[in-house]
Amino acid sequence: MSKVLSLLVQVVNWLVTVIIAVMVVNILLGVFSRFVFHLGIPFTEELGRYLMIWAGYLGCVLALREGSHISITAIVDLFPPAGRRIINFLSRLIVTVFLAVIVVTSFTHLRTLSIQKSSAMEIPMAIPYLAVTVGAFLMAIVNIIHLLGYPVTEAPPEAK
Repeated sequence: MSKVLSLLVQVVNWLVTVIIAVMVVNILLGVFSRFVFHLGIPFTEELGRYLMIWAGYLGCVLALREGSHISITAIVDLFPPAGRRIINFLSRLIVTVFLAVIVVTSFTHLRTLSIQKSSAMEIPMAIPYLAVTVGAFLMAIVNIIHLLGYPVTEAPPEAK
């Protein structure tokens, strides 16, 4: 199971890297064309926005795996280690249920959004919004693997 998680993280890491690289080239192209040629390329802002959304949701998967999401642990730290493990387990379980609800309900919205087109690129709006569904699904997988007791990398002490 940890091999599945490892492969998943490698794929997501690669995707985020590619998305950010494309985003950088896209924004540079937009700025260059606007200030050098005095022509705005219509799709660069829209593409940059959608790539940022995808990078953000996929980045959340990586952050969840590493345990680097923001959290307030003042109360949890008052409990003994066994109590902390139970609280962490319950919180991951609640988050997993929440993510499952997001994934299931998002399909209704995606069906509606597949009809609507974006203004500049004229792609179905389901493509940018699919980032929510994919991100929530992958985060749920990471949480389920952790809940089953397989090791998930935690953040280094300086990041907590």
